Formats: sequence, C-alpha cells, structure tokens
Amino acid sequence: MLNDNTLHVAANCRYPDEMYGKPLKGMSSTDFHCKAPEIMEGPQDIEVSWGSTAIFTCKVSGDPKPSIFWMRNDEEIALDSTKYTLMENGSLLIRNTEDSDSGHYECMAKNSDGEVKSRAARMILVRPEQHSRNAYGSPVFLVMPVGVTTSEAASEINLHCKAVGNPHPTITWSLNGVQLTSSERHFIDRDGTLIIRPVKASDHGTYRCDATNDNGRISAIADVIINVAPVFTAHPQNIDTDIGSTVKLECVAVGSPPPEITWFKDDLEVRSDGRVFISEDGSYLEIRNAKESDSALYICEARNHIGFREVSAKVKVTSLSRKPPTFVYKPYNIETLVGSTIELPCKAQGDPTPGIQWQKDGASLQRTGRTKVSLTGNLYIYSVVPEDQGRYECTAINDFGRNTASCYVTVKENQNPTNFGIGDKFVKIAFVEASQEVDKAINKTIDNLVNNRGPHSSAELFRLIRFPDAPARELARAAEVYERTLVNIRKHVREGMRTNSTTDFNYREILSPDHLNLVAELSGCMTHRFSKNCTDMCFHSKYRTIDGTCNNLQHPMWGASLTGFRRILKPIYENGFSTPVGWNKEIKYYGYSKPSSRLVSTTLIATSKITSDKEITHMVMQWGQFLDHDLDHAIPSVSSESWDGIDCKKSCEYAAPCYPMDVPPNDPRITNRRCIDFVRSSAICGSGMTSVFFDNIQPREQINQLTSYIDASQVYGYSEELSRDLRDLNGEGGRLREGAVFAGRKPLLPYAGNQGVDCRRNLSESTINCFVAGDIRANEQAGLIAMHTLWMREHNRIARKLKSLNPHWDGDMVYHEARKIVGASMQHITYKHWLPFIIGPEGMQLLGEYKGYEPTINPSISNVFATAALRFGHTLINPVLHRFDWDFKPIREGHLPLHKAFFSPWRVVDEGGIDPLLRGLFAVPAKLKKPDENLNTELTEQLFKSAHAVALDLAAMNIHRSRDHAIPGYIEFRKYCNMTQVDSFDDLKNEITDRSVLRKLQELYGHPGNIDVWVGGVLEDQVEGGRIGPLFRCLLIEQFRRLRDGDRFYYENPSVFKPEQLVQIKQYSLSRVICDNGDNITRTTKNSFILPELQGGYIQCENIPEVDLSLWSECCSDCRYSGQLNTISRLNARNRRHLDDFTYKNSTATENYIEENRKLKRKMLKMEKDLHSMKETVQQLERVIKKLERQN
Repeated sequence: MLNDNTLHVAANCRYPDEMYGKPLKGMSSTDFHCKAPEIMEGPQDIEVSWGSTAIFTCKVSGDPKPSIFWMRNDEEIALDSTKYTLMENGSLLIRNTEDSDSGHYECMAKNSDGEVKSRAARMILVRPEQHSRNAYGSPVFLVMPVGVTTSEAASEINLHCKAVGNPHPTITWSLNGVQLTSSERHFIDRDGTLIIRPVKASDHGTYRCDATNDNGRISAIADVIINVAPVFTAHPQNIDTDIGSTVKLECVAVGSPPPEITWFKDDLEVRSDGRVFISEDGSYLEIRNAKESDSALYICEARNHIGFREVSAKVKVTSLSRKPPTFVYKPYNIETLVGSTIELPCKAQGDPTPGIQWQKDGASLQRTGRTKVSLTGNLYIYSVVPEDQGRYECTAINDFGRNTASCYVTVKENQNPTNFGIGDKFVKIAFVEASQEVDKAINKTIDNLVNNRGPHSSAELFRLIRFPDAPARELARAAEVYERTLVNIRKHVREGMRTNSTTDFNYREILSPDHLNLVAELSGCMTHRFSKNCTDMCFHSKYRTIDGTCNNLQHPMWGASLTGFRRILKPIYENGFSTPVGWNKEIKYYGYSKPSSRLVSTTLIATSKITSDKEITHMVMQWGQFLDHDLDHAIPSVSSESWDGIDCKKSCEYAAPCYPMDVPPNDPRITNRRCIDFVRSSAICGSGMTSVFFDNIQPREQINQLTSYIDASQVYGYSEELSRDLRDLNGEGGRLREGAVFAGRKPLLPYAGNQGVDCRRNLSESTINCFVAGDIRANEQAGLIAMHTLWMREHNRIARKLKSLNPHWDGDMVYHEARKIVGASMQHITYKHWLPFIIGPEGMQLLGEYKGYEPTINPSISNVFATAALRFGHTLINPVLHRFDWDFKPIREGHLPLHKAFFSPWRVVDEGGIDPLLRGLFAVPAKLKKPDENLNTELTEQLFKSAHAVALDLAAMNIHRSRDHAIPGYIEFRKYCNMTQVDSFDDLKNEITDRSVLRKLQELYGHPGNIDVWVGGVLEDQVEGGRIGPLFRCLLIEQFRRLRDGDRFYYENPSVFKPEQLVQIKQYSLSRVICDNGDNITRTTKNSFILPELQGGYIQCENIPEVDLSLWSECCSDCRYSGQLNTISRLNARNRRHLDDFTYKNSTATENYIEENRKLKRKMLKMEKDLHSMKETVQQLERVIKKLERQN
C-alpha cells in the first residue's frame, strides 16, 4: 500500500528508530513495528505443596516480539533447565519447590519500543504438617488478596482469598465497608476468590476479605484502582462583567489517576501572574482588576493518561460608560493637484476607543503604498494621481456603535507638467477613464435591475437572477477595468502621439513593468491570486469548506467557487485570446461564415411536436437542472451596457460586453428587430487582455461562480457569507432558515426580502416576492422552487434528528454533519439512480467503478461541459408542468404552461404548495428527444416572454454562449473522444442518421468543421439506454469521473463515513426524500426517475426504505456530563495546542482497515437479506391467517 503513488502522509513518528528519516514511499508494511510490550495475562498468587511443581503465567504481545525476564523479590532469576524453566509462551516453571522459593514473582517484557512489568504474584509453600497442626482452631490465610490497578477496558478482576481452619472458615467480601453479595457482576467461587465482571468505574475502592469460623475471624484488604478519564463535577460559567472587577471561574474534575487541570485563553495556556491567580489544583481561575483584553473564551482542560475532556466559558469585560463613537473632527472636501500630498482629517472619541476605517467610493481603501492612516485616524495620500479622485468615507466603530463622515477629493492636472513619460501620461488618463466607464455601466445596470422596485418583465428577471453578487462583481470588475484600461491606452497613444497604426500593438513598448503592475493593483486584478490556508486539519479532514477550497490539499483552489473553468481543448478566440467566435463577420471557418445562432435554432432545433419518453419521468429533467445549479454558473458581465454607454438591449452593435444574436431575414417570430440582446460572460483576471500583466498571454477564461463539486451548494451557497445568511443562527440547532408556514403544510423557503430579487412581475397577480436559497436561480421556474424547498426541509429534518441524538453537539457540528449527509445523498442519487438513464449501461461501464480518491485529478468543471454537454437536459423539458392532487388527478388550478411557471413563486404559495408539482414530476413522462424534436417552442419562442420585450431563444443562447466562450467545434471534440474521422457530412451518418437533419446542417454550416459543438452533440442519435449521443456521453463521463475520483469527500471514500453509516447513505432515494419532506405525500413510486407503470404503480411511503440516522449517535461514557465531548470549535482549538500525528490518506485506508470494512459490510448485507427474508415469511403467514379467517 505504501508504494501506491497516490498516498499522501503527514506524520510525526517516533518509532521504529531504524526507520527515522527514511522516505515512506520506499517502505513496506513490514518496516513498521511500533508496538510497545503489553501484558495480556499476568501471574497470579499460588499455593503449592513442598516439593511439587509451580507455574506462573505470563502472556505478552508487542512488535517486535518482546523478550521475557522473571524477577523474584526484585532480583532477576537465573534460568536453567533443572530448577527454573522459561516456557515457550513466557510462563515460568519451577520444579521441586522448597522454602527458598517462597516470595513475590514478577514478569518483565522488553523490546526496542519499551518495557512493562507485571503485578507481583506471591507463592506460598505449604508443608504437609502445617495442615495437621492447624486441624483445630481459628482461620489462617493460605492466600491473601493483592491490590489491582486496571481500567474499564479490562474484562474482569480476580481477587484471590483462601483460608483454612476447623471448622472450615466462610469467606465474605465487602467494598468500602459495605458487604458484597453475589450478583450479575460479583461472584465468589468455592475457594473464596471474588470475580468482578464487567469492570466499571464504580468498582474502584478498598476490598476486604473476611474468613470466619466458630473459633474466630481474620481479615485482609486490597485496593482496587480503576483508571478512568476525567469527568467534570463543576463547570465554569459564562461571565459578563465590568472593567476593574474580579473574574472567578471554577472547574472541578475527578478521575483516576486524579486529572491535572490546565486553563487556556483563546487556545493559549494561562499561567499565574500579577493579576491572574490559579489555585494549586487548578480548580479555580481568578482574574483581578479585569481589563477588556481579558475578554475571551476560557477553556478548562482536565487530563490524565486515560484521556482528557474540556469545558469552556466566555468572559466578556466591558466598560461601564459604553459610549458610542462621536467625531472630534471630520474630513472635508478638498481640491488638489497631481503629484501633491494631502491629509484628510478624521478623529473620533468613545469608550472603548473607536477604530477608524476608510473607504473610497463605497469600497475598502486599497493600499497602494501611497496611503497611510495615522494613529489618530487621519488619512495621508502621497503623490496624488487622477485615480485618487472620488468620495472618501471615514467610519469610527466600537462595540456600541458606529459613526460615518465623508468628503470628496477633486484631483486636477498640473497645467505645466514636466518629466512625464509617455507611459505615465497614458496610464493615468486611461485608467481613470476605464474606471469611470466600467463603474458607470455597472451602476446603471444595478439601478435598472435592482433598484427598480416596480414589476419586472421575465427577461429582466432572467438577467437579474444571474447578475453576480458583490464578491463576484469585484472579481469580474477587476478584469473589465484592466482590459478597458489597455484598450484606452492604445486609443490615446494612437491619437495623442500619432504613432503608426499597426495591427500588432505591443503594450510593452509603451508601458513598463511598473506601469502594468500599477494598472493591475489599481484595478484589483491582483486580488484573485491568493493562497488558501488549509492547515486546520481538524476541520478540513472531516468537512468540506463552503467555497470548495482545501478539498485537494495540494491544490486548494481546484474546484473552488469564483475560479476559472477548466479547458479540455484550447479556445478558438478570433484574435487569439479574447474576441468571441463570429465577432468579425469576415472571418471564415473551413471556408464558411458562422450561421446566425437564431437561424440554426429555428431551422434545426425548435419543435412544437412533443413525443413522450417510454421509460423516464419528467423528474429526470428536473434533477438534471437542480444538479446543474450545484455545479456551474458562468458569471455574466457586470454590466448590460457597453463601456461606451450603449444599452445592450437597445443596440445591435458588437460593443463589449454586448454580443447580440443576429435575427435572420424572414424570422418566423421576430420581425421588428435585427437582433436579440446577449451579454458576454465575465472573464477572470490573468486571462484574455489581463494576461498581459501576468507575463504569459492566456486566452480569456470565464468564471464559475459555484463550487465544482457535487456538494449541495445550491442548498447551502458557495461563499461563507451567503451560507451564514441562509442559516438559522438562533440557538444550537444547526438548521437552515425557514419561511412561511401555511395550514396543512411544512415551511417554505424564506423570502428574499427587500434586499433580494423582486419577483413581482404583475402586482395584480400577486405581491409575493422571490424565495432565497443557496443558488440565485432558485426561482427560475416552479418545479425548481419545489426541489429547493424539498432539500431545505431535508437538511432541517436531519439536523433535528442529529441534535436529538447528540444534544452535546453545538450548532456548527450539527450543521456540518447534516450538510455532509445531504451532499452524500445527492452524490448517491446522481451516480446510482440518475446518471445511468443519461449515459446508458455502456456509459456506466466506461465510467467504471470507484477505486478511491485521486488527488492528481482536477475536478473543476470544464467549459464545454457547462456550456454545451450538460445542456442536453433542455431536450427533456416538457412544455407543461403537470400538477396532481393526492389522487393523482389535476388540481383545481390546472396544469402550468412552462412560460407561466417562470419567476412565479406565488404559484407555489397560492396554488397548493410543492406537492402537486412533485407528483407531476415523478408521474409524467419526460419529453423524448428525436431527430426533429429537440427543444420545445416554449423555450425557443416564449422564453421569458412579456409585452414589451423580445422573448429569448434558449437554443440560440446555447449556441451563442459556446461562441462567446470560444469553444472549439463539434469535429474537434469528436477527435478528442476518439470518434471516427469526419471530412464530409456523409461521414456523420452513423451518429446522425436522419438524412433531413444532415441536409439542413450542410445548408447552414457548409462544412462539418464549422458545426457548433452544442448543435452537433444535441443532434446525435441517443445511445442505447441513454438520453444523449456518443459525443456528449464522452464529455459527461470525463467530467463525472473527475467529480467522483477528484473529490476527497466523495461519499464512497472509506475515510468519509463509517462503514455502517455508508450502508445507510446507500439507502437514500429521491422518493424517500419526497416522502419525508413533501407537505402531505403518502404515495409515490419506488424510483422517482422511472414511470409508475414500469414499476408496479404507486406504493405507500412506509414501503420506501428509510435512512437510520441513529448510527450518527456519538456515545459518551457518562452522559450526565454531556457537553464535554468534541465540537468543531474545540477540535480546532485542540489541534492548535496538541500537534498529534496526522496521516492523510487519499484513495485507500490501510489494508486491514479495508478488509475490516468489507467484512462488516458483508455481515450487514447478510443481516439485511435475513431481515428481508423474515419479512417475506411474516407476510406469507399473514396471508395464510387471513385465508383461514375467511374460511371460518
């Protein structure tokens, strides 16, 4: 196993010595022998007759095998074959016992890793005449009890006590003065030996053996010490006090041996000093004359060699005065010249003293090396440049409030500039212009989309739900400002310097590296080049981060949110790095121009005829969309108007970021416009024109806003800020926020509120606003809302159950454990239930079995997967969402045409909740894709249609998006997938068998190499048992294999769940989730993706297998003191204080661990089969009984 190149290990190993410093890769399992000796069975007191043979037992274990030595009365015994013999099992054989052999014997075991000594066992030698001399009289001990030190892990305790006398004495036992009687745990044998099993902590104490007869009584005592881990009997309490007071924290723990108590403040050990006093036993911590700096989380740790426990308390020390900030003086408006130095005053007072923060134009002030904030809060700006112009805000903050003051700085050019280089002048002018142009366009877009509180059209809502949030906007804006600055520099150089206009414009001839660095810093284009800290292994070894970072510990940003898509093939931008395909109408591809995206849609893709699938339900489509919203979301441009002020909705000009879709002549629907508006996706810094700074020209790459992993990010969000906004942080329940609850229903999603998306398209229909979920597209259509609601409820159902099983868990641990289960269940449903219907049986064979985590595989979503391959799902969409009541009949409001389902959360609230939609999804067939039936016209002719806007065309958008992203053509990806060579349209006849389709393709594209990848992939015949053609099957297998094998937290990885928990995860089905979380669904199908008539119709929910969450119960030895077990915060704290050995396994555990897992799994499977067989037997008996009752 250690020769496996995919294994990653990080450990601090002391033994074996001879392996110290050697590389793990070169070792084998035989090189490891780190087990110190352990005595499994030690010698016991014995009584032997004079001249007989005695045996003392000593069974030991260890690696390497220990050597055995024997001691008598603390002196080593010289072993020989005549008197003392060491037997093969380590026992000592003594022949011809005599008086000199009496005494105490000890067994010692040694190896290179340590040594251990047994208890002292006593040998009593009895001469024959001793019995006769004592024939009549009081009791005499032959064997007396010896003290024992053990732990609860021991199987039993034996206390030997034997006496003689006349009459024969009776043996009785007492513990701490209380007589013991025979019971389930205490047994006294004929010789008087007391046997205690099983061993418990309560067995600790002093035992007395009494031997009594008519002539007297004798006693002997022995102490039994049970080593136990610490248990707290007094906990420190949270304290909120004032400055100058005395803080007292009490912490008392018991255990054996007595525990040592240590105090920690914010994970650093606290020691006594002038103000801090810790009692000698550590039970009291006292802080005198408390200061605000004493406010912290104080942890009391009790530790002995058996284990340790922690409890904590929060101490908050505040000022009695509690004064919010007020300004002593504020900044004021100022005019300045380029190159000067200015001071913006800002000073505030309060108690505690407020901190000062500065912002420029609403964003945190970027430190450029020319700014400085004084101790009092004044802002100094040195060597002023034009881009320093703007509004500056000074904010004073303390614990009791905040105060803000602002001013405006106007920067004027020096009328007589000297010593300006060409680069200096044009960088300054170009950057200021670019910032203003981009910010103006962004602000206008935000104002139109967000601040317009009136009803929105569906087209506006479509743009709004995809509009990036603030962090994503900052990332995209940086690249746009940088790119626009370079464009402006070129413009000004050519205009101002009257240089020769050449096609090849070299920015480095005008701009020095310092200039490029300045543009990158000012635009914010450096901020994405950060390294993630993944050292907190107590968290990262067990749970995913929200943003997907630190999944791969070698490449922490692989699969993370707000990172670039992965490329399978190099993009084909027309200028080599940023201009989309089709931007220049003069450029030919294989001798032909690119056909209009809209023309391809109306000619080849759109259909008004719908044929139903014979096997799968509409839920296959809905799960595909829900899954897609977990994997990818290309951030659109931060503006819907060009940087030159052109509104993309009102112009057909190609002006970045506007890239409109041309409407061909004689279009069947659009007659009053020449184009359909379309906005490019945003690029990430370091690609396209911004790669000029990074020393290596890189093609433009789009940003994936989401994490690439199947991790339920559409439920929990893709950033820490969003995830916290979705959580219910009141209490320790670990649940997600819930919305309105109506009679007879379960909670809905929470409403977005005033700060969110406005779904009120028509106030005469409803005033209900949008819902909020982990993905901003949750409101896109009613079926998707139902899925988001379902899984929010599932998380909260799991969280409530986990909290009831583990009341000592804090809210964070409940949340992350529930999130872990939800993410695993989605993986299981996707790979085991959904994907086989998409790629077919042969595709599943090509995907192969899971063999373990591979940290060398990048799981990031490929651009072609997000832009083309996964969009096959559009071919499965019906033009109507069916809605059924409890009896699977249409509800009173009827079924829902798709164009009326967009952005209509009110239909979920007012028209029956989510149950009718869910029943329609698992009861109705999906649309069947045929050569001439691809996308229904609800998607190509009525998508987000409204009275004052041109309806969008989803097929044309798919084609145009692949051109925006410069995705290579269909033929290039056929080569990648090792499909047959294509030189003519006739060469496509094996994959696209419909001759009419091939003819239309030739008329539109002219050459096979000109075909867009999405068009070619969609038009292929479906593979056997699947819903896609061979090209998309290849691309989906490539991505889903990466999402499985490159995910350290993939649910089948042995290190993610315990074996018994994994068995339960594999019980998950979408049908069970629907039963558990629907409002009142009592009947469903066994498999929600298969038509009811193909699986025996509908069954009661009680017949759908359930997931047993009791296997997530964390046991504690003494739950009276619950709250002392691990929580996430305590695990993290302990990791920082105790850097214990840590081994990170990638694809496999140890061979023994895997074998044990397999054995346990086989055992549990056998038990499940036996249980199933028993259930069938009971059902047969019930049928027989009912038959007999009818006969009677």
